[in-house]
Amino acid sequence: MPKQPKPFIVEFKSSRRKRTKPLEQPKSIWGNLAIELQQNLAEEQETSIGSPASQQDATAPDLPAATVAVCDEDAAAAPSTSRFIRKWSEKMAEKPSAKGTDAVAAFLVRIERQKALLVEFHADPAGFDSWRSAWFRKVAGGFGVNIGHDSVDAGAGLRYVVVESIQDVTEFLDDLAHHAQTDTNFQRALEETRRRRAARRVRTRQR
Repeated sequence: MPKQPKPFIVEFKSSRRKRTKPLEQPKSIWGNLAIELQQNLAEEQETSIGSPASQQDATAPDLPAATVAVCDEDAAAAPSTSRFIRKWSEKMAEKPSAKGTDAVAAFLVRIERQKALLVEFHADPAGFDSWRSAWFRKVAGGFGVNIGHDSVDAGAGLRYVVVESIQDVTEFLDDLAHHAQTDTNFQRALEETRRRRAARRVRTRQR
């Protein structure tokens, strides 16, 4: 019998290759220090989160000196304003308008104005130049006095008097003021005169 050929066996031998070590980085002392610092910071943060005292410190960060000074100024200014408001707010009121005064009060104010003009005239008769506003005039025998420049009388047609002296003018003005405060008919006449003046002003504006 023919001789059987032997199978051809091929062996693959794995060659052991030496693993190459990575190139070592040159060691630096600063690199080690940086790693240690990071670890220390991480530990401190964990500790600070857990402790209540550290939480209070975290909510109140350090402020620059300039910021603290500004805050102090604001805190000092605020109480003074609040003190002012607390002191005077109870006395706050609406300012009365000129239209709110009644006719008698307005007439009394006009009489006081005439007394002031009379004082000016008495101090310097030659230099007095407010005749357009004055109810008194120099006339033969003394002074003529009007009861205002409106078509109103003090009763019984009394609208104009003639007196002898400045003292008589002052006395007449005082009596006229008392009459305006006590006589209801004169008060009614003053109110009607005031309404006529207001209506006249309205008509003038509408033209």
